Amino acid sequence: MMQVVLTQALCRAEEQSRPGLVARLTGWGRERWESHRQRRRYWRTVQALSGLDDRSLHDIGLERSEITSYATRGGEDRHPARRFAPRYIPPMY
Repeated sequence: MMQVVLTQALCRAEEQSRPGLVARLTGWGRERWESHRQRRRYWRTVQALSGLDDRSLHDIGLERSEITSYATRGGEDRHPARRFAPRYIPPMY
């Protein structure tokens, strides 16, 4: 009898800890909206950079072939000191 009561109590606790339908739908909607915003930001960046001539791109440190990767990742690892630095530095003994 005690085991049945504990099992029922655990099942109720699990049901209450799960988010409800409204919370799940809200989370799904937020994820979709953020995905939409990221895609728009990507395409606006690609369009803006594609509109520049090669000299202007060179002035900001980009090649035409790097536009899509820059729009995807942003400016991470764009500093020349980090851009060409080795990713692995062996330990010194």
